[in-house]
Amino acid sequence: MAPTPPALSGPGPGAAFATQLKHWRHARKLSQLELSLRAHVSQKHVSFLEVGRTHPSRDMVLLLAHVLDLSPHERNVFLETAGFTGTFTQSTRDDASMRPVVEALDVMLSHLDPNPAFVVDGTWDIVRLNTGMRRLTAALAFDPAPLQRVVGESRARNMMRQLFHPAGLRERMVNWTEVAPRMLAHLRRQLQSRPSEALANLYTELLGYPDVADLPLPPPDAIALPLVTPIEYAHGAFRIRLLSMCSTFGNPQDITTDPLRIESFFPADEEARQHLHALQTSERKR
Repeated sequence: MAPTPPALSGPGPGAAFATQLKHWRHARKLSQLELSLRAHVSQKHVSFLEVGRTHPSRDMVLLLAHVLDLSPHERNVFLETAGFTGTFTQSTRDDASMRPVVEALDVMLSHLDPNPAFVVDGTWDIVRLNTGMRRLTAALAFDPAPLQRVVGESRARNMMRQLFHPAGLRERMVNWTEVAPRMLAHLRRQLQSRPSEALANLYTELLGYPDVADLPLPPPDAIALPLVTPIEYAHGAFRIRLLSMCSTFGNPQDITTDPLRIESFFPADEEARQHLHALQTSERKR
C-alpha cells in the first residue's frame, strides 16, 4: 500500500515541493531518469528539484503534475508547495457552477432506473442514489440503523462500510467471501494511484472488521478469474445477481467533480432483470 503524502514541512516552499516531488515519483514507481524523459527535461534538473537546489517555475510544476498524473486537488497542493496559487477551484454541490454536474448525475441516475445506481465521492461516501437502489435495499430489508449506531449516521453512508461491516449489507451478500477480496484489492490499487490519508484510514478500518483481515487474496492468475464477478444478494425468497459498472466525468476541472463517480448495477441474468422490473411495477401500482 502506498504511503500517504508527507506533511508539508521544511524551511520553505522549495523544501516542501522537493519532498512532494520525490513522494509522487516514488508513488508512481518512476526513477529520476524515467521522470525526466517523460517530462523532456534533464535528469540533473529533476535531481536538483528533489534536493531543493533548483526552484521550479509554475509551468514546470504543472508539467510534472501532468506527467505524474495528479488529480486537481493534488495539483493544487503541488503548486502551493512551490509557492504558487492553485489552479483548480473547489465548488460546493450547491454552487451555481455545479448545477450542470448535478443535473447530469440526476439524468444518469434516472435513466438507469430500474437498475440500482448511486453516486460516490473519492472516499466511497454515497452522495446520491436513485429509486432503483432504494427499491433494492427495501427488497433486501436493509435497515441502516444498526450500522449507524456503531459507526455514526454520516459514516454509515459509505459503500465500503456497508459492504464490509457485519451490520451492513454484507449479511445480505451471498458471495461476500468472493467479492470482498476483490473490493479490497480495488481499494489498494486506488491507494497506490491516489494516496490519501482518508482512504488509508478507511482501508485500515475495514481490515479491523471481523473476518476481513483473513480474507484470501484474489487468484494471481487472470485466467482463473471470470470476466466479471457478479454480486449476489439474498433475503428470504428474494435472490438477485448483479453486475457492477463505474462511470466518471471526463476531464474534470473542479476538485469537487473530480472524484465523483456513478456506481451502477445491471442484471447478471434474466431472473435478475425480471426482479428489477417487478420491483418497479409493484411500486407504480401502490
